[in-house]
Amino acid sequence: MLQHLRVCGFSMVLSCLSGCGSPTSPDQFECINRAVYGFNKTADRVVIKPTARLYEALVPAPIRNLVSNFFHNLQEIPNIGNDILQGNFSLARKDMARLILNSTWGIGGLLDVAQSGGLARSHQDFGITLARWGYKDSSYVVLPFLGPSTFRDGIGRLGTYYMGIPAYLKSVKWRNRILLASFIDTRTSLLKTESIMSGAVDEYVFVRDAYLQHRKYEINGEDKTATTSGLKESLQGPPE
Repeated sequence: MLQHLRVCGFSMVLSCLSGCGSPTSPDQFECINRAVYGFNKTADRVVIKPTARLYEALVPAPIRNLVSNFFHNLQEIPNIGNDILQGNFSLARKDMARLILNSTWGIGGLLDVAQSGGLARSHQDFGITLARWGYKDSSYVVLPFLGPSTFRDGIGRLGTYYMGIPAYLKSVKWRNRILLASFIDTRTSLLKTESIMSGAVDEYVFVRDAYLQHRKYEINGEDKTATTSGLKESLQGPPE
């Protein structure tokens, strides 16, 4: 009986995979991706979005801005690491200057004094680094809770994480608190951008195509700024 159940389960997986995109499509696992996308939307509607709205309602905007600046400052460390891995030493110097200025005069990154001084915030991650090393084409995947990605960018998320400070905190409690706070801060920043997809015929396709196009721009160096548009921000999480 157990053997029959295993065979049936394996057959269902094969059936699902065979119904997904073609091997040449960037979305080879579309049926699985759509299922995960649906899960993310439900999780967002039931838990994540209400939490973000509560945070927005309880915490004044100036304090939320300080929190966002703090997490952006932490991101400068992976930015610098990826700048160096890509051989972009001029950008590494700029990001290093941002880190030093904001960590000192900016009171530990709570204030973005570097932005006021003309040093705009940029974004680099290990997924971009892998692409510039030659890993250009990668199948699209939707990650649970984290949203649109590719296999390359999924590996990149892990690499970027281990370039940052939270990965090396000895206290698991504080590490998890920092990661959760960062997640809530990011989700709260997306609340004002959700209407961008209201007119989409197929929301899943809209998010997928926009994400892949945006990543192409980042990899080609056409979009260095982390806050270029609401569209870019809307693709970092599971919108409703």
